[in-house]
Amino acid sequence: MKKIIYIAFIFLFSSQLISAQDNDDEKIKALKISHITKALDLSQNEAESFWPIYNLFEEKTDKLYEAKWCDVKNGIDLIEEIDEATAKTLIEQYVSLKKESADLKGEFVEKLHQVISYKKILMLKKAERDFHRILLEPVSYTHLTLP
Repeated sequence: MKKIIYIAFIFLFSSQLISAQDNDDEKIKALKISHITKALDLSQNEAESFWPIYNLFEEKTDKLYEAKWCDVKNGIDLIEEIDEATAKTLIEQYVSLKKESADLKGEFVEKLHQVISYKKILMLKKAERDFHRILLEPVSYTHLTLP
């Protein structure tokens, strides 16, 4: 009986953690959207065209890194245990990942330029960098507010 209660407790606790993490992810995403929109001073029309392009780029980037980065990261973590042939394969995967990422960024910039200026595209890169710095500062993101 104690085992069942213990297992139920762990299940409930872990589901609460997952739910809390999802909520945190959603809050961070909302703060990022707010931060970028404010930094770029997007008009209504720009925002309506910008966000679908941006979200698609983020989705494609996430999928690319999920598909390719894990093997490379695991190889780096196990560097002492891998042979030269495996190391070569991992380096090739890493270079391929970087090339695909650069191609994806190029496509992203082309699509964005149909909606916003090159200056605003640079402002976007700055806004993203600034947002990541804010997230890395302890408890500093609390000064960001949702619109």
